[in-house]
Amino acid sequence: MANEPQKPNQQKNQQPSKQQPINRVYVRTFYDAGQQDSGISEEQDKMLKNYMYYLKLFPVVFLLVLIGLFYLILVLVKTSFPFYLLMGIFTMMFIREISTLWFASRMRNNIIRPLEHLQKGVEEVAGGNYGYTIDEEVPSSIGGLFDSFNKMSHELKDGQIIKEKYERNRNELIAGISHDLKTPITSILGYVEGINEGVANTEDKMQTYMDIIYNNAKYTNQLIDDLFLFSKLDINQVNYQFSEVGVKDYFEDIFVEKKIDLEEQGHKVSYQTVVEDDMVMAIDPKMIYRVVANIIGNAVKYNDKEQLDLKLKLTQLEGNDEGIHISITDNGAGIEEEQLDHIFDVFYRVDASRNKDIGGSGLGLSISRQLVEAHGGKIWAESEIGEGTTFHFTLVDQSSKMA
Repeated sequence: MANEPQKPNQQKNQQPSKQQPINRVYVRTFYDAGQQDSGISEEQDKMLKNYMYYLKLFPVVFLLVLIGLFYLILVLVKTSFPFYLLMGIFTMMFIREISTLWFASRMRNNIIRPLEHLQKGVEEVAGGNYGYTIDEEVPSSIGGLFDSFNKMSHELKDGQIIKEKYERNRNELIAGISHDLKTPITSILGYVEGINEGVANTEDKMQTYMDIIYNNAKYTNQLIDDLFLFSKLDINQVNYQFSEVGVKDYFEDIFVEKKIDLEEQGHKVSYQTVVEDDMVMAIDPKMIYRVVANIIGNAVKYNDKEQLDLKLKLTQLEGNDEGIHISITDNGAGIEEEQLDHIFDVFYRVDASRNKDIGGSGLGLSISRQLVEAHGGKIWAESEIGEGTTFHFTLVDQSSKMA
């Protein structure tokens, strides 16, 4: 019972929509163009068809009126009506009818016919044909309506492309997760089964089995960690911990750590820091460390030389006192030019075989790109086959985002 008093208000709110002028019909149709229903009611559609029907009948009506006028003149002539007065009346009526016919013709050519094309365009878009445009010269009075429709159609098309790309990436992500998780887990299960069945019957063999299980478990944990971070980045739920750091000291610490680690593996590492000693920037130290580690990790994994030669360089960003530029150069196999645009895509690997022995989740560079962009920077790569690859990324001070 409490809801009954509201019904008259609801009806009042609905009544104006039935009396919308014909131009408002199309404006509302734009809003509903993405839906299956174009937004035009049966009454509104009937009203438009009636307008068109009456306009088509107008030439017939005009002809009948002229015949009637001629008949009236004949009657008046027979009654000895003054000829000049009769011609004056006829001329005035003729001019009036001609003007009405001219106005109706202009109305049809400049408004009704363009609206017919507009209605067809709306039906095309409502049917899923995003990007459909109406290329017709129309008066400025409704030209803006056509421009708005074409703009809306292009935006819907762009949105559809983005949606399809996102859906494709999501499917590739699921496929990549399935592949990259199944391989190490299957390996772990196989070696555990071998241990249980007594296949590892010597201490050395047991140690080998345990090392393989450990490496596969470590790889799986890395993949899950990358997936967790990637999922948070994808929905913009990463809580960045921006803090001021001494740029030179911070990056030198990273470079020295990587230099010691890689030289223990027999590789060669050199670094150079060309920034002011007292330069301070607000960044997320943990996330930027991850970017550097991901790039260096890729250089190690895809190295085809007996000794990796890695060069790390930090410089101040040209033209920006609050930005820096980091480059990481290796002497690896290099990357094909057509692949450079894709290496930052999700699960993309230069090695098409997706061999797990190389390691990595296929998410490292994609994560790095998002982390760099969150710091107002850019990341890109330059490469020459057989000579090596240089990864570049820039960072901008994020003091304004500090809590």
